[in-house]
Amino acid sequence: MHTRLKPLAALLPLLFVGDLYAQQALDPVVVTATRQETRVSEVLANVTVIDREEIERNAASTVIDLLSRQSGIQVATSGGPGTTASLYMRGARPDQTKILVDGLPINSIDLAGSPLRYIPLANVERIEILRGPGSTMYGADAIGGVIQIFTRQGTPGLKADGFIGYGTQNTFQANAGVSGGNEQWRFRLEANQASTDSVSAQKNATNRDADKDPYRNTGGAASLSFLPAQGHEIGFVYRQNEGRTHYDSGNVPANGTFDDYVDFRTEQWQLFSRNRITENWTSKLQYGQTTDWQKNYASWAPQGSVLKTENSLLSWQNDIALPLGKALLGAEHLAQKASPKDSFTGDDSITNNAIFAGWNANYEQHRWQISGRNDDHSQFGNKGTYALAYGYQLTQQWRLQGSYGTSFKAPSLYQLYDQWSGNAKLKPEEGKNAEAAVVWETGNQTASATYYHNRVENMIDWSASTFKYQNVSRAKLEGVTLDYNARFGDWGVHAAYDWLNAIDEDTGFQLGRRAKNKALVGLSKTWGPLETGVELVGAGSRYNTNTETGRMGGYGLVNLTARYAINKTLSVEGRVNNLFDKNYELAQGYNTLGFNAFVGIRYTPQ
Repeated sequence: MHTRLKPLAALLPLLFVGDLYAQQALDPVVVTATRQETRVSEVLANVTVIDREEIERNAASTVIDLLSRQSGIQVATSGGPGTTASLYMRGARPDQTKILVDGLPINSIDLAGSPLRYIPLANVERIEILRGPGSTMYGADAIGGVIQIFTRQGTPGLKADGFIGYGTQNTFQANAGVSGGNEQWRFRLEANQASTDSVSAQKNATNRDADKDPYRNTGGAASLSFLPAQGHEIGFVYRQNEGRTHYDSGNVPANGTFDDYVDFRTEQWQLFSRNRITENWTSKLQYGQTTDWQKNYASWAPQGSVLKTENSLLSWQNDIALPLGKALLGAEHLAQKASPKDSFTGDDSITNNAIFAGWNANYEQHRWQISGRNDDHSQFGNKGTYALAYGYQLTQQWRLQGSYGTSFKAPSLYQLYDQWSGNAKLKPEEGKNAEAAVVWETGNQTASATYYHNRVENMIDWSASTFKYQNVSRAKLEGVTLDYNARFGDWGVHAAYDWLNAIDEDTGFQLGRRAKNKALVGLSKTWGPLETGVELVGAGSRYNTNTETGRMGGYGLVNLTARYAINKTLSVEGRVNNLFDKNYELAQGYNTLGFNAFVGIRYTPQ
């Protein structure tokens, strides 16, 4: 074993980390894997569901913070909250993971980190993670996997909820919501605010302004649905967040006094109609739009430069119960537009039309899932993908499963038509993934071991020789993920380990900002009205670039969580991150948070 990982290994039996502080059901329902409601135990893929109860127990401050402690995911941040956060799913680039909110894509064209950094946890009902390709269900950008957020909706009765908290770095969070409904109407209204003084994004004060880089985010959401008859629902969902995040560009005037920052606004709305046509046929029609607007005030553009991305999706999905299993039939139209137009040398918009189908079934000890999709892209034409998965139930507790699937990543508008670096001749990236897993499940315990091998061709990267994006390389994304979850009375346990071999096959170099080893372990305990948890998060060394330069050492962090129920509706919760103030890097030259703590009070109606 690598010497730097020995201390981590020694602690694994003692501390059980990360998410382990969860007390959710071990077999929840997941939608993202098959686009149909399916028990996790019946899905032939590596999936995770983080429900609202777990979000509150975890006491995480951001979506990125919560996801960073999940198996199969690594995150590289360029400073504190709100700064660029790159999420690597099974070693895939950030733009090779599909991000959805209530079924609508929110991937931006600027490649500047994950759009999840601006979504407040207060607005999240649950998060579903699909590890592995999802192009047969969701089209482009799903080589590494899919992350889907489902926002909070109205519930029967009239209820109010709220939270307010304060922590180190002058961190403040507050949210309030009200929801209600009866047999025919349901609604929810909410507002949220978050701010922090944070830390300086960059480490060295010699080449940039050494002030702190604060973050502010204010927003709200609303939903309304009408249920005219059993099996029928018509609804509207809206959310918006806006704010400012400061950062350090490392390229400032000689006096070093320029303060870089980005003003942002994200907006999403959708209309949907869900209808049970017959006893065996359910249809959902959905139309919505997401808008990502950013104005960057940097030293090289002090007047501010604007980039706006609009994604519009029209989707029709049909779920059909068959004598054996369930069928899926659907079609989508996606339009993406960017502005200002003068920033692009060619088209400022692209469209994609798709049809998709799937069949999920089981017979005796056998279970299978088959899916296929064809995407007709306005830039490069038709692209077909398919996936096959099979599982065999050895005993009541043990299951073997395997799958093979293809995927692709379409070049973004920025990569195609940016006036400086765009290349209209780019081909889509193509992935071929094979994986095998063994799963063990009992009433209160689940464990799995998954091996995957994903080969990606036509990788798009910026070329130093042409100063433009090119299809320049191939990558091998290979790894093993081990997961264990259990409940023993008042005790909760979770452990996870990832081995990742993410290699540029043309050079043989390890891909940047991906550690080969990552471990999560955690233990929680309920003491009457008090719940406590301890977490250990550890990762091995990594390089800052794809050429194995800028080595960053491994690290181990200890975190603590606690929640005390004052009564059935009121609770106090707190979290301590990086208990021993470990100094570490996720992106070379950029700070991470040292010791930090947060405490808040939550009102949750019964």
